[in-house]
Amino acid sequence: MKNLPIKADKWIKSLPKLVLNLYNNSNFKNEGVSPLEKTIHELLFTNFTLWGYENEARRKDVPDKYIADLKRNIDIQNQKRNDLIDTIDAILRQDVEKKLKSISPKLPINSETPSSIFDRLTILALRQYHLKKEIERKDANKSHTQRCSTMLKEVKERSSDLLKCLENLLEDVYLGKKRLKSYKQHKLYNDPELNPSLRK
Repeated sequence: MKNLPIKADKWIKSLPKLVLNLYNNSNFKNEGVSPLEKTIHELLFTNFTLWGYENEARRKDVPDKYIADLKRNIDIQNQKRNDLIDTIDAILRQDVEKKLKSISPKLPINSETPSSIFDRLTILALRQYHLKKEIERKDANKSHTQRCSTMLKEVKERSSDLLKCLENLLEDVYLGKKRLKSYKQHKLYNDPELNPSLRK
């Protein structure tokens, strides 16, 4: 469909290369062309950063202060992630309103917005990368390799199904069959005025 601001299937096919670049290069360069692509790439980078922090936070051979510092970094990145998810929906909503001119408030809405699907797809791409690394491990036994291979197959299938859901949702929105209604995440835990623990 020509009206769409991004070809989801083309972007998803580019994900493995983007993920590989993230793990092989310390300097991340956002090569997104449009504001939408740039924001989605930034979301991928944020989830990549979160993945590393979450892995480290599971360690038991480091001081508690190290874990506490990681937790604070995780909170910062999670807030950034949620802000980016909100931004993606805002960009899409503005584009839809510009192209369709008039959108009926009676149109059905979807329980999940495009941005949340993009978010899940970036995480699944990172999961695929790590499962492949586990399969390639020289010191892994056959049972571990088989388990990871089964998981990888399921993750790929889930990614494929999610991509179809995303494409169908975007088409419905841009054809005027569904209304894109998004809500701010309104995370309370990082706001001193809304989190009682931060007011102590």
